Amino acid sequence: MTSRPLLAAFAAVSLALAACGPGISSAPDTTTTAAPTATEAPAVSTGGPPRFEGERAYEHLRQLSSVIGTRVAGSDGERRGAEYVANAFTAMGYSVETTEFSFAYELSTAEVVAGGKTMAASPLSGSGAGTVTAKAVAVGNGSEAGVAGKPLAGAIAVAERGVVFGDVHDRVRAAGAVGLIMLNSDGGSAEGNLGKKVEIPVVMVDGDAREAVRTAARDGGSLTLTVEQTTTVTSRNVLARPAKGQTCLLLVGGHMDTVPGAPGALDNGSGTASVVELARAFAADGLDAGLCFAAFGAEEEGLFGSAAMVKAMQQANALPRAMINLDMTGLGTVDLVGNADLAQQAENLGKELGIKAMRTTWPNNFGSDHMSFQKAGVPSLTVATSELGKFHTPGDVLATIDPSALEATGDLAYALIAQAWKRVAQA
Repeated sequence: MTSRPLLAAFAAVSLALAACGPGISSAPDTTTTAAPTATEAPAVSTGGPPRFEGERAYEHLRQLSSVIGTRVAGSDGERRGAEYVANAFTAMGYSVETTEFSFAYELSTAEVVAGGKTMAASPLSGSGAGTVTAKAVAVGNGSEAGVAGKPLAGAIAVAERGVVFGDVHDRVRAAGAVGLIMLNSDGGSAEGNLGKKVEIPVVMVDGDAREAVRTAARDGGSLTLTVEQTTTVTSRNVLARPAKGQTCLLLVGGHMDTVPGAPGALDNGSGTASVVELARAFAADGLDAGLCFAAFGAEEEGLFGSAAMVKAMQQANALPRAMINLDMTGLGTVDLVGNADLAQQAENLGKELGIKAMRTTWPNNFGSDHMSFQKAGVPSLTVATSELGKFHTPGDVLATIDPSALEATGDLAYALIAQAWKRVAQA
């Protein structure tokens, strides 16, 4: 699930960050090409009854989040995740296509050196690039009172989180700082948006890095801060059709990528694992012509994977009649975001099944892949968790998942897909 304005810069290998930027991204202006054959082996047998089984989904989730781990767009982890999903779909009898797409995107990575130790950091969206080594100067929370009178010329400012990031930057930069490190609060996600592009490196740190930087600032020690940026990323989508070239009337999908540093158990190993298990459940009594399943890449950077798939389907005049998306399905009750009719169907089914499901909306800085299809005029719905847990952090691990919530959400999704499938197939 993306969680900040679309198209804003992502950052920080080994630490979590924020997701989306101003406005919904347009489809990558590239031609998709067939990706290499998958090599990862599916972990779960393809037999079983035509219903969602939580234990099977949980094992897929274990493979994605604990065995493969972090799956940042364009990374080897994302490639391995795509291979795992592709092989699972293939073993079920689907015709599987893995396509690569490239998109222009400012992807940032960062690190700090404090006390002789190099540690990962999370660049704030809009951060400048470069390496600076300078004395650390504490500025409280970066308020006017905290910055006033501090010897910041040529220094790296160190601020406790609590004041608007862009305002902190403006104050310390005006005082001559050549870098800014924000110290994350306990339990908070290490992500942030400056709201503009700036010249100096600006990052956030937590955990051991936070304590080391705080100590350096207290003792007047030196820090080295590095932010590196690239502008082109290549990611991939996986699409499973009942037969080669068959038009998808109903598409069920979820994104397989993560933010940097996050194993992505909840976001979105849970949704991807559920999509794989749903594909098995619907294949158990024979493949349904037109019922397709997908795993999207590069959702966290701005819905680029789903946008690429929409673009390809539009060019083929083969958009689905409806789309159901699963994003974060392993905690709490069920939230339903998107098309009102699909949401009402799901809410009614939840009442029949004894599963609490509620139609809702997200704030403007949240989004998911149903929005790419919705933008193209396809009735689309995201089935999601009501709790965010430790999403977008290194703590988003398998142990935080509630297996009962994973199964309940999968049961509801199965019932919704079955009902929606009957309607679109008869349309």
